[in-house]
Amino acid sequence: MADEITAKEVKLAVDELRDSVEKYGNDSSDFKEKADKIEAALEGFEGKQQENLLARKQAEKEAGEFKERMEVLELEVAKGSVGQMTGDYKDSVEYKALSKMIVFGEKGIDGDEFKTLRMDTDVAGGYLTTVEMDNVITKKITEISAVRRLARVRTVSKKTLEMAIRTSIPTATYEGEAAAGSDSESGYGAESVTAHRLTTTVPVTMDVLMDSSFDLEAEINADVAEAFGFTEGNKFVLGTGVKQPEGFLVNAAVVAGASTSASTGTIEADDLTLLTGELKVGYDPMYAFNRKTLAFLRTLKATIDGHYIWQAGLAGAAPNTINGEAYAIFNDMPDIANGALAVVYADFMRGYTITDRTGLTVIRDDLTKKREAIVELTFHRYNTGQVTLPEAFVALKIKS
Repeated sequence: MADEITAKEVKLAVDELRDSVEKYGNDSSDFKEKADKIEAALEGFEGKQQENLLARKQAEKEAGEFKERMEVLELEVAKGSVGQMTGDYKDSVEYKALSKMIVFGEKGIDGDEFKTLRMDTDVAGGYLTTVEMDNVITKKITEISAVRRLARVRTVSKKTLEMAIRTSIPTATYEGEAAAGSDSESGYGAESVTAHRLTTTVPVTMDVLMDSSFDLEAEINADVAEAFGFTEGNKFVLGTGVKQPEGFLVNAAVVAGASTSASTGTIEADDLTLLTGELKVGYDPMYAFNRKTLAFLRTLKATIDGHYIWQAGLAGAAPNTINGEAYAIFNDMPDIANGALAVVYADFMRGYTITDRTGLTVIRDDLTKKREAIVELTFHRYNTGQVTLPEAFVALKIKS
């Protein structure tokens, strides 16, 4: 492009000089000015031509050298004589590795020369990969004593529920003709059932709430509900009754009325049979114990014909039974051991009452720890459980 512009300038200057000669002659000052201009343009044009010529020769030289190097490389690779190649570029690791790759394939490349993108080394590609997150959280089993499923459950509008209990009935007597009958009346008592607050607080950062792969608030709600179920089930069995439910194995009347096993440190089949005779006819009772006790009871056999006293409902819809009685698994009940109340035979619907003052409520606090960007989720539930009819329970105490 520079050559074309310079040539135009020279042609223009020549045309101007021709016009000047025709108009003013050779001796005019305008002629001399135009001549000087043409001379300068010619000198510039010649300089440009020299530069272009030198650049063209240099490019032709480099192209020739490159072609020569490529021919030598192709010849050496074709002959397989990589060990005899000379020259700086031929001594490089890359050149040698390429030659071995072409001649021998991957087997001819040393470990230091063969590079592979891979996951087990971060710098070799591991940083470029990501793991896949399962969309289901695998959770361990929480064993909950499901007393609520069997007991009487009342929903109340006040914290305390007063329950009237009939303790006795009138006494009726036979009298002779014209004889006066005796006076009698029913006896009554009362049980006061007071709900207590079951609570927990879960602090969680805003970061994990925003970036978790799961609906973390929903997961927290589900986990807390499970935790509440576990705690209340435990206290319905073993609670002290002080700021918490009263467990049926802690009630003083139930403990005092417990039967004792015939043998020390164990249970025999006859112990379970005799236990059924301790409860009044008219109740709808069942056995209750933990899963370890059930496993032991399944090994017990009748002394007469040796059949297992535990009978599975294999023939139809009849549930699994022991001595023809249903049973429930409360894993908060103690194992078989000296002095332990390992088995209970009871009508839970009539003997144990659960009151629910409120359902599960949650308070979200975004302000208390706002500087740390921590959200506190506080959960509450008001409820309780209590033995309201002790005679509906009979426990089996293991002989010490």
